[in-house]
Amino acid sequence: MRRREALIAAGAAGLGLLAPVSDAGSGEVKKSFGEIAASRRSVRHYTDEPIRRERLEHILTTALLAPTSWGEKVVEFVVVEDREMLRRLAACKRIGAPSVAAATAAVVVLVNRDASKLWIEDGSVAATYVLLGAEEEGIGACWNQIRDRQGQAASAADEIRGLLHIPESYGVLCIIALGQKGEHKQPKKPGEMPLKNIHWGKF
Repeated sequence: MRRREALIAAGAAGLGLLAPVSDAGSGEVKKSFGEIAASRRSVRHYTDEPIRRERLEHILTTALLAPTSWGEKVVEFVVVEDREMLRRLAACKRIGAPSVAAATAAVVVLVNRDASKLWIEDGSVAATYVLLGAEEEGIGACWNQIRDRQGQAASAADEIRGLLHIPESYGVLCIIALGQKGEHKQPKKPGEMPLKNIHWGKF
């Protein structure tokens, strides 16, 4: 990590933005990274309980630390909490995005294509950080693909650009729906891991 980025991270940590938010007296136990990864499942059903702003800030601040090609900070996020706008965003995808319509909040992942030839890769890594950050906070999350998806009258990305006033130079990769979990899925177990997919030395 470059010195400037290290200073930014240290400053954010000092503000508590990089530390997971705990409810007073909740007795929450911090999970290891492996436990967070195993617990992360696509959650599509949510309660009506709002997400605390501090939790959203932690998720997005963590996502800003995601690595990008050549270290350029080209990934940006639009956080949407208005319920009517969430429904309109969901309708931008012709096949539907019910988790976005049901969400308490959603994160639209954008990348400045003028500044990154590898914008899909950069955005995908950052989106993964959003998913893992949400799980760390105990928030349900679900990736909804937007790139190369059809909208009602144009591409889903173009329709979302129009709704959120996003410049044409920005690629809209995905929308991540967020909400307090209304369904609880069991963590992945070691026996479910496709260990045959790991190759040592050669394929």
